[in-house]
Amino acid sequence: MKKYLYSNKGKPIKIVGISSSKRSKNECAKQDPISLGLLKKALKYAEKKGAKTSLIDLRNLEINPCNECYSTNPAQCRFNEKNFQCDCYPFKEKHFYYKGKFLPIIKAYDEMTKDEFIETHTEKYLTGKKDDMWIIYKELMEADGIIIANSTQFYSRPTLLQSMISRLCAVDGGVQELWGDGKNLGNSIKHSLREKTMYKQRLYGKWCAFINSSKEGDMVTPNLMKAFSMMGLKIIPFGSAYHVNWYYDKTHRKDYENASKDEHTESLLKHMGEEMVELIKESKREYGTHSKIV
Repeated sequence: MKKYLYSNKGKPIKIVGISSSKRSKNECAKQDPISLGLLKKALKYAEKKGAKTSLIDLRNLEINPCNECYSTNPAQCRFNEKNFQCDCYPFKEKHFYYKGKFLPIIKAYDEMTKDEFIETHTEKYLTGKKDDMWIIYKELMEADGIIIANSTQFYSRPTLLQSMISRLCAVDGGVQELWGDGKNLGNSIKHSLREKTMYKQRLYGKWCAFINSSKEGDMVTPNLMKAFSMMGLKIIPFGSAYHVNWYYDKTHRKDYENASKDEHTESLLKHMGEEMVELIKESKREYGTHSKIV
């Protein structure tokens, strides 16, 4: 049995940054996340070291909540490595159920009458939800390193980040062999009871780091470190960059300006981007492993 599932050797080094805060200059907050600005800096340092980078902004994606089918049986969680999809949400765009089949919304528009289209659009039980989590699955599978930028909200993770983290269950154990069987629980039970059943931890061996900016202190990163470590990712030394936005400015208008001028934070971001690339260069760039328990 091979220890690793796949290799990125020979491919350009890829670092994926994920911004998880909701605030926006185009909405009521009137400012983009400070952590997003810090993430862009870390990725720039990685690029200067020769890495290819990608930035995922969770504000722009539709990520549905985890259905927690794993908690019934580990094999109830399935993952398609070809389509990068969890089978709880099989559609990459919104579908309508019409005459016994699901149709993409554009095709449904052409085939339905105006009244049928409007009626179906307002009836949630006749629609198949669009889900963008496949984009994140694909990016993380292709990556060598991952940087999560977050904030602390009421001493916990941002909502967008929690939704994404819960859905990582599919890449950290999701069963491909049972894909497409309609979530048959009997098949899942049989699969999990087999003596030689192994689950794929697909992100095993990749490097990760974390950025936090908030007024409450970094209550998030320690828990993220535990979660990513349990999935088999490696945290780079000094892999946490942070900035505390103190209450000196009661209007909060200078928070980003102060953060961008913080030399300590800047040094951590520089180290994060550069060190992650160097560690990847020194590694075999082999990822993923099998586990009997996930």
